[in-house]
Amino acid sequence: MDIDNDLSDEYVLSTQLLSDGEPARCATIHSGSSKNLELLSGSQGGIISKFILPDTSNGSQKQGSSSGGELEIQPGGANTRHPHQITAILSSSSINHLPTESSIYVTGCKDGKIRIMDGNSNELKEVLEGHSNAVTSLSWILPQNENAKPWLVSGSWDGTAKIWDIFQTNKSSICIGTLAGHENTVSVAGLPAESDSIRKVVTVSAGIAEGNNIRGHTVRIWTLSAGNSNDITSKIVAQVSNDHSGPMRDVCYDAETHSIYTCSNDGTVKIRSAEDGKCIETLAYPGYDQPMLLSVCVVGNGATKAVVVGAEDGNVAIFNIGQQNQKEAQVIGHPGCVWNVIPLGSTGDFVSTCHDGNIRIFTRRASLAASPEVLKAFTDAVTEAKAVRSTGPSAEEIAKLPKWEMNALTQGRSEGQVQVFQKDGKAIAAQWSASSGTWIEVGEVTGTNENAGTLNGKQYDHILPIEVDVPGGGVQKLQIGYNNGENPFVTAQAFIDEHMLDQNYLAQIADYIRQRAGQSGPTIGMGGGASTAATSSSGGGMGAPSYASEPAVPMDITPTYDYLPMKGYKTFETGIDKKGLSKVIQKIREFNDSVSSNQLSTGEAGEALDSLVNTLSVTNRYHSSTISMTELAPLHTMIRQWDASHAFPAIDLARIAVLHPDAAKSERRAYWEEILGGVLDLCLGLGDAAAKEVAVPMLTMRLIANCYKGGPGSAGAAGILVNKILDCAEICATSDNKNVRLSVATAILNTSSYMHASSTTTFSSSVAMRVVDVVGTIAGCGKYETEAMVRSLVALGTVLLLPGGCGSEVKMLANERSIGSMVQRVAGGHGEMAGAVSKEIMSILSS
Repeated sequence: MDIDNDLSDEYVLSTQLLSDGEPARCATIHSGSSKNLELLSGSQGGIISKFILPDTSNGSQKQGSSSGGELEIQPGGANTRHPHQITAILSSSSINHLPTESSIYVTGCKDGKIRIMDGNSNELKEVLEGHSNAVTSLSWILPQNENAKPWLVSGSWDGTAKIWDIFQTNKSSICIGTLAGHENTVSVAGLPAESDSIRKVVTVSAGIAEGNNIRGHTVRIWTLSAGNSNDITSKIVAQVSNDHSGPMRDVCYDAETHSIYTCSNDGTVKIRSAEDGKCIETLAYPGYDQPMLLSVCVVGNGATKAVVVGAEDGNVAIFNIGQQNQKEAQVIGHPGCVWNVIPLGSTGDFVSTCHDGNIRIFTRRASLAASPEVLKAFTDAVTEAKAVRSTGPSAEEIAKLPKWEMNALTQGRSEGQVQVFQKDGKAIAAQWSASSGTWIEVGEVTGTNENAGTLNGKQYDHILPIEVDVPGGGVQKLQIGYNNGENPFVTAQAFIDEHMLDQNYLAQIADYIRQRAGQSGPTIGMGGGASTAATSSSGGGMGAPSYASEPAVPMDITPTYDYLPMKGYKTFETGIDKKGLSKVIQKIREFNDSVSSNQLSTGEAGEALDSLVNTLSVTNRYHSSTISMTELAPLHTMIRQWDASHAFPAIDLARIAVLHPDAAKSERRAYWEEILGGVLDLCLGLGDAAAKEVAVPMLTMRLIANCYKGGPGSAGAAGILVNKILDCAEICATSDNKNVRLSVATAILNTSSYMHASSTTTFSSSVAMRVVDVVGTIAGCGKYETEAMVRSLVALGTVLLLPGGCGSEVKMLANERSIGSMVQRVAGGHGEMAGAVSKEIMSILSS
């Protein structure tokens, strides 16, 4: 087939790939151990996904499938899970002269770290530290001499770019230079080397606030000279400032045109000289609204060359710059924000990563177009997503509105205030007239401004989410209210003052408001009241306001759930009878004879253990029987002084003993700290082998679960050791044994229940998020049976409901990691109860 004759004028969807269900933030093309090309993506949930793409070299592929590639989630194993969203990913496959055995790919993360993965095994090789904030941009700086090694350059929110030497033979990677002095966020792209000793790179910055404008966003071209030491000498040889009217969000370089391409919040792409950075041509996003452009790349060559940009408004725009008579840019809608666009090698196709969790490949080759069914599904998804912004309220939402017949009881707060009521089964808008003391009907609400709403009792044209990084790598989720016609810098400053934020955020917040809210003026109230973009079906000549579901006097309602939070504890009580206990004691005595040191005395191995067994086996006397420290002492000796291969029967006996009220009373807390701490040390000592072992991991998790139930002494000990418990649960979570998996899920469930019920210990959100992390590991490994998965989901829901500020912070952090997407995905295959718990978790996350 003549592939060139197969080209059409416009791009069309070729392949749609769903990774881990989290928002897809970045992608790279990689040549790994498989024969075909691989597409690697990084998600907001911190997960790498690998797709092995079908061979399309002959210009055709099998149509009708939306997957289009073999998927492997976390190909390098659980150790490659990132603690925060992956914001950049880069493969070494673009380095032509690099040997196959040196193949790697690199990720940038919001935790400020860079991770190097083996390009063949996908295992984590190294973690680079040095940036103090998120790493959002990566590129290679290539040498002129192919025998020399390439450098890695990283751009960060910390206002710096760093140069790394990562191809050192048998040595750790090192930072060999820092390019400082940027105006906030930095994006980077390598340029062709000037000589054998001088390499080049371009950096672009987001800018800073100057009065009511964001200024200082600058393109800088640097030369980098390597000396005799590990450090390099850097020099700015050209710079251009303020030729965009908003922060620059991305930069790339194209060798064929020897040009630099920058995209900005102002909705434009500038094509620049790679020598001095000056603008040669400006490409404007089509239409009136100018969205924030988040990513830019160049695809094709000659007459087929095109510039592709991904936009915050959920579109991709393609500018066909290779054509002499350029047409208006082609726009391809997506169901959500498009975070990243990259070329698909040298094919002329490109890849987009979308907030809906899908990675999509687009092509101009008709033979590679997706099937009609896949194209229709994609179009429907885009239509549905955009319809959300223009549809009116549902019947359920209308039913919650105050009734029009009762409007006399609802007092307006100010002249021109807008309120929505229900009348005859419809949502109607009314405006308050202070002079007459009445509501004047405006018209039916038939559409919605998706951003409008009420914040802190006040109606706004726009309620916008703001995420602010906090020390320790977390994210604080806030909301800002803005009315059309207000000065965005004044609004941003008031917001910073209210929340005591760093003054450096002013420019970013103000620019964000301007981009999201636009510059439209009010249409109702004409002053301090909120305006709207909704349409009216009445003939009054005045647009009806946007729909708001809040009644005039909001009510605080505490929701209740059927499954959440977990109350009480689940236990493992098998073997509490004479026969079962006798088998345990027999094994203990057998091991006591074989250990080389720290044997139990004759009295401990005989009379003390017999007495303990007699008491434990009579469960109907637990309320009145007692257990002495003499009976408990042998457990301490075995657990604290024997190795794991001999101590596991003692752990099993401790699992049963802790359920006796007298054994676990409050005076015995120190004893159970010793016992539980020793058991955890034995389990953690297994290291990576914990996922393969059965006895010690299973019995450790069962002891933990029973400790919470036993009594105040054992429960208090578990509460003190909670971090160590979560360490152990994490390494056991991926076990190949279903009994261990159920034990892990139960231990986590009881831990969450104790945290929720505790009146003596206040747990931090960092500890609670560790429970979330363990549940994430459980969900990610794909091994868990239904009962174990349900228990894990209940544990997750329980920590989301922790009392006080802790639960709110956990919920905020969980939303930042898009935990809801994970919950929905794993619940789908685990029955009705998992689905019911999932719905309750989603309700909590959205509240």
